[in-house]
Amino acid sequence: MENEGALDAWLESTCDQRWVVGGQCTIGRSPANAIVIDDKLVSRRHALIHRQDLDEFWLVDLGSGNGSLVNGRRVTLPTRVGENDVLMFGDTSLTFRQPATSAATAVTHSATIITAKNVNCWLLLTDIVGSTKLAAKLPSNEWATLVGTWAGECKRIIELHGGMISKYLGDGMLVIWPANDHPVEHVAGAMRKLQELQRAAPPFRLAVHRGDVCSGGSRDLGEDPLSGLELIMLFRMERLASTLGMSLFVSEAAAGELAQHMKLRDAGQHELPGFSDTNLRSFYTAG
Repeated sequence: MENEGALDAWLESTCDQRWVVGGQCTIGRSPANAIVIDDKLVSRRHALIHRQDLDEFWLVDLGSGNGSLVNGRRVTLPTRVGENDVLMFGDTSLTFRQPATSAATAVTHSATIITAKNVNCWLLLTDIVGSTKLAAKLPSNEWATLVGTWAGECKRIIELHGGMISKYLGDGMLVIWPANDHPVEHVAGAMRKLQELQRAAPPFRLAVHRGDVCSGGSRDLGEDPLSGLELIMLFRMERLASTLGMSLFVSEAAAGELAQHMKLRDAGQHELPGFSDTNLRSFYTAG
């Protein structure tokens, strides 16, 4: 079960067994997981560790029956983990190891800046509505299971339609589809399924845009830090959707193609904070 080769970050058992943590490392009782735990208190699909922004690792519980703990505290939302954090799954204790940044890593980061490039992408932002109030109303274990189940189902839908989760954002996630690799049908298919999921708990918003993002270019887009004006616009759209009480907000840049595959209606023009008049867009919401 131990992975061979150079170790960047890994999980270590009490008996010194090691598992390398790559871009996305699933954990559970099923043999399909990257880390298989033979523990009756561990769910078949229990949790995952997601790598983002080159050297950040986040633990995401997938709605497991007995939860996931970091240093004795149950994970309710995706939680960043670091060197020597103790992760508990059922009765199984694993230590997260991530050596200090080395000179080689610094060189890699430098090379990433040099090779940065623009990539045209479909961009999707999800965000749970009123998560703070919901968390206060529910017992912590019930809230953790609710959010974990939601995150796991979102992940399943997104990956089924070819998308990549670039970042977990506490009570939401940033998703990308490189436009050259994925036709609009992939994005529209994911949107339809996510809209069906919106009818269940917890309530969540969707903001969709298409534009260029700056990527480091040395790793998979799911791990590279992304930046750019279009990404800022997406986050401002989600904020505006919250103000307007909309569950789906689609930019004009995305709506032109998506409208051929799903029902949208014109929601008028809205100015986004920080954008000049030349950057005004029409936005659309589901009909």
